[in-house]
Amino acid sequence: MLIIGLVASTPLVFIDNQDNQLRYDETLDKMELLRKSILMQSSYRNQPVLSGFVIDNGVLPPASAASPQVAEMLQPLINKNDWPEDGGDDWLNYGMHSPYTVLGPSSTAERSAYPQLKGYRGNYLSSGLDSNQEFLDGWGIPFAVSNASNTYQFNYQGDEDHPAPYDIVISGEVKADDWQVRLNQIDILVDDKSGNNLILALVIFKNQSAGSPANPANRWVTYHFDVPVSSATHSLSLGSGEWSENGEPVSDASNEFVPAGQHAVFVLNSAGNTVLKYDRLLVIPGATQPALTFEVN
Repeated sequence: MLIIGLVASTPLVFIDNQDNQLRYDETLDKMELLRKSILMQSSYRNQPVLSGFVIDNGVLPPASAASPQVAEMLQPLINKNDWPEDGGDDWLNYGMHSPYTVLGPSSTAERSAYPQLKGYRGNYLSSGLDSNQEFLDGWGIPFAVSNASNTYQFNYQGDEDHPAPYDIVISGEVKADDWQVRLNQIDILVDDKSGNNLILALVIFKNQSAGSPANPANRWVTYHFDVPVSSATHSLSLGSGEWSENGEPVSDASNEFVPAGQHAVFVLNSAGNTVLKYDRLLVIPGATQPALTFEVN
């Protein structure tokens, strides 16, 4: 009877181990889905294609800095309502939005002729959800999610709710350099043949609070530099303090970051009130940045 019992239990052990392996594989697949929901790079006809939360919003999904193991922390990647952090109702929905150039406290201008397709699209995580619209690991346990220091982490905890040998922590993250490019790597050349001083303005959308009272300009950040009369100014050659952010000098452009995606670029007159040239710059993390050249006659 003992021998018969051992033989009978062997398939059950095998099935149990196989089931746990499938759950573990599902968990790893879900962690990859999480990463791609924040930023995914692909190509179409040999051209780079970027998508994800960062591309639409210019920031990482809101989450606690304390890495709680709570399913609600992933709600910003699923839908716009009932976020536990940063209240989703304050975020702009996906659509055409007028950019603002901000060159100082008294030099802000809406550029309504140059709308940008930005804002919260939703459904960044559309597969792998359970019947409660929650995104859990293969054992039905929440991932530990946090957002701190420009890094978004989503860890499989491997705690006592997971059987051995799957009771180990596996870290997933999108680091600062994974979703942004340092300002000193942005490649823009302005060849000024106009006989006048100019301003180059790189305008970044960041889906964040518009303040109280609401001011839509608060969702736009402007990095800009002066172009002296009759000169060719290259952003890669700028020295310390030659870039400015919203009118304030940037002390170290290597510590300023531009999020992945397309951003509006303007060449303005020296007063900052007239657009002379316009284009959009595609920012691609982990790559040599595409160059943008303006010639102003």
